[in-house]
Amino acid sequence: MKKTRLAQMLTNEQARSGMTEKEIAAKHGFSQQGLNTWKKGRAPRNVFYAGIADFLGITPEQVSELADEAKVSTGVTKLPDMGAPVMARGTSTALAIDKFASGYAQPAVSGTYAARVDGKMMWVNSRMKPADGNTVVVRGADTGRIATWPADLAEGEVAHVVVLAELA
Repeated sequence: MKKTRLAQMLTNEQARSGMTEKEIAAKHGFSQQGLNTWKKGRAPRNVFYAGIADFLGITPEQVSELADEAKVSTGVTKLPDMGAPVMARGTSTALAIDKFASGYAQPAVSGTYAARVDGKMMWVNSRMKPADGNTVVVRGADTGRIATWPADLAEGEVAHVVVLAELA
C-alpha cells in the first residue's frame, strides 16, 4: 500500500506522543485497526476526521484534504519544496501573525518564514541576531510591525531579521 502524507503524519505523531495504537484509538474515538490501516496509506472515512484532527492537532477540513490526497496518492511521500511558510500578513504598521502557514512563498530561504507586507513578500529569520540598520519584524504573540533595528520592544515582543524582500 502507498505511504501518504496522512500516514506519515499519523506515524510521526504516534512516535512523538509515545502512545500505543490502542491508547490513541481509545482516546480519539476510532479503532486500533483503523489507525493501523491509515498509517499504511488507506484513507479514513469522514466520520473519523474529527478524532484524527484532534490527535494530529489540525482541523477536520485539513484531515479531509489529506484523506482526499490519500485516495489518489501516487505513493510519493517526499513533499515538494513549496518555499517558506507564510506566517504573517498586513501592513508595515499592523501585521497579523498566524499560528499556521497560510501559504508558501518562493524561493525557499533556509530557516525563514515569509510575511506578506503591503502586498510584497519578506523572508524573515527568527534565529538571526539583529544588527544596527537591519529591517526587522517586531512581533508579539499574534501581532507585529516592521521596524529598523534598534527598535523599542514591549514586554513579550521579539525582533526577527528580514533577510530578503521583494522590491516595489
